[in-house]
Amino acid sequence: MSRKMELIAPCGLFCGVCPWYRAGRDKTLAKQLAARLGLPVEAAHCSGCRAVKGLAPVMGGQVCETYECATRRRFDFCYQCDEFPCPKLAPCADRAAEIAHNTKIYNLLVIQQKGPESFIREASMLRRRYFEGRKARPGEEPQL
Repeated sequence: MSRKMELIAPCGLFCGVCPWYRAGRDKTLAKQLAARLGLPVEAAHCSGCRAVKGLAPVMGGQVCETYECATRRRFDFCYQCDEFPCPKLAPCADRAAEIAHNTKIYNLLVIQQKGPESFIREASMLRRRYFEGRKARPGEEPQL
């Protein structure tokens, strides 16, 4: 699996656009994350879900259950499972402003239909649509 491919978590989130991952190269962002969460600056970064074996800082010191489930079943991505989609992929509104969990199933379907390489090319735009987009009416594509 290529390094870029390793940045796609089994759940469909793309670590390459995650602030925690970007903070590893952006010291200003690392300082902002550290200050907001009361962490030392050195702790305000992540190498990606697969690289840290599901123990991403955003998980609060616990291995992600979704990561553990997918790797135990030897799946690269959750869509490969007969139980997809399962409750582990369910969105939570309480952290939607910081974690794009609501996009996981959509991302996995894009990966399944178009392939991981295409998804990686579209990941930044998909994230922008999620965080900055607006829908005039349900059923429409998000507008930036």
